[in-house]
Amino acid sequence: MNGKRTVTIALVIAVVGMAAFPMAASAATLSVAVDQQPETGEAVVTVTDNETAVENATVEVTSESAYAGNGTYETDADGVVTLPNPNETVTVQVNATADNATVSSDVELVSHDESLEVSASQADDGTAAVTVTQYDEAVENATVEISSEANYSGIGTYETDESGVVDLPEPNETVTVQVDATANGVNASSEDELVPLEESLDLAVSQADDGTVTATVTQYGDAVESATVEAEGENNYSATGTTDENGTATLEQPEDDQDVTVTAQFDNRSAETTVELDGSAQLEVDADQRADGVLVAVSHGSDAVSNATVDVEVEGDGDYSGTGTYATDADGEVALPLPQENVTIGVTATADNETATTTADLTVEFVEEAGPFGQAVSQFVSALQSAGFDGPPGQAISDFVTGNNPGNADDAPGQSGESPGQSGDAPGSDADEDDDRDDDEDGEESENETDTENEDDAPGRSGDAPGRSDDAPGRDDAGDEDDGDEAEGEDGPAANGGPGNGNGNAPANPGERGGPDDGDDTDEDDAAEREESEEDEADDDSEAEADESEETETEDDDDENEADDDGDEEESDGAPGNSGNAPGRN
Repeated sequence: MNGKRTVTIALVIAVVGMAAFPMAASAATLSVAVDQQPETGEAVVTVTDNETAVENATVEVTSESAYAGNGTYETDADGVVTLPNPNETVTVQVNATADNATVSSDVELVSHDESLEVSASQADDGTAAVTVTQYDEAVENATVEISSEANYSGIGTYETDESGVVDLPEPNETVTVQVDATANGVNASSEDELVPLEESLDLAVSQADDGTVTATVTQYGDAVESATVEAEGENNYSATGTTDENGTATLEQPEDDQDVTVTAQFDNRSAETTVELDGSAQLEVDADQRADGVLVAVSHGSDAVSNATVDVEVEGDGDYSGTGTYATDADGEVALPLPQENVTIGVTATADNETATTTADLTVEFVEEAGPFGQAVSQFVSALQSAGFDGPPGQAISDFVTGNNPGNADDAPGQSGESPGQSGDAPGSDADEDDDRDDDEDGEESENETDTENEDDAPGRSGDAPGRSDDAPGRDDAGDEDDGDEAEGEDGPAANGGPGNGNGNAPANPGERGGPDDGDDTDEDDAAEREESEEDEADDDSEAEADESEETETEDDDDENEADDDGDEEESDGAPGNSGNAPGRN
């Protein structure tokens, strides 16, 4: 029994001892608060431990700027330290220490003269409320005066209620009001715009650096959820969205830079604004070789970029007269000359801090296929002029012509060994012809021996050729009996280009042409020729005489061929004007 009682007494003594000696403050329970008095602007520092005032706590006040209240203090029985009203707004650090526990607080102290604040806001029904505060606390019985240059039914003088508020009516139109408030010897004022309910919806559009477009819809400054947002751009751009609980809607970014009109609608009210949005498109450059030159085009989306800087240089080996720096025209284009050789060029375009590059393979073959070479040369000259070629263009044009003329190719017309006029079979090119001409000049009997060019079956030499038949004017059987000398006499002056040899209108017989008679023909021969001619004309329809006439013609052709060879020493039968089909030869 005694042992148990002793234990009980000990426990009682321990509990009584704990109550008599309170536990020391800890950092978890120690606190410090700073409040400014609305009447004076003085700052009151209160230190508590578990909401109980702490007497003799050490309070240290510091600030980076000058303040009369900086220093070290001890709290009174109420746990309070009073600091002076600052001359200007200042931020101070307050450290409180008690029973080896320390707590700190940063506080902004405001001068009493600047402590009163007044503001106006509108509710979603269009009414306005003016609120007066001092040191962030509502001020009851503050005097509020409303004035405006416009006609507004809320103009007048009011006193704030216990919430520091004055209610004002909805305006009939947007109006600017002046609000002046007075309380505790301090004045405050503000200028506010009041908007009627039907115009209360507000819309703001912004674009982030990544191109995201955000529309924000508010009403009297408060976010509007479920508002419909529509956007229409000048370059076939459109987008729609619905605002979330924050009153925001995200719109698709346009491809091109453009002005966009954005409209928001909510509860039969609407708001509209126009903004300039940056498109997602980037700067692009293209180089295209055409028949009349090389065209460089710079664009941004679907828009041509004027005054863009274009640098052209050769990549790898080769030369190109179009290298240099250019500026695009109103259509975003630069004209460059055609190449003088196959070459690869690099093109760089720069505009509005954007850069685009491309390469193009320029070929001479493209120029050759474009059309007649003369046209290609003309286009090359035009391209040089349009590209602002610096210096005399003569050498560049000469190089272009030398390198690109199709006539210089080995397979060009007129350059191959088998082309007309180049082969050994061409008319007038037979080496034996010169020997025949020499024989003709000497008057030898070898006139009747002709080379392959004078064969009876050669074109224009056969008896069927026009002008070679017996029916032709001036052709009679009497010529069959003429010998070599007579053949030579027939070709007198006329055979050498005189009348009858060129146009076929002169008399066919030597006597009729007026040519000299060689004296060998007898009167009997002349009479026989005339008689034979008459018989031919009379029996022109006789088939038998026609056949005989053809044989006679064949023999006579040989005579005339020999005579022609005598008269034209420098001409070949293949030359123009000497063929059997030439005018005056048939």
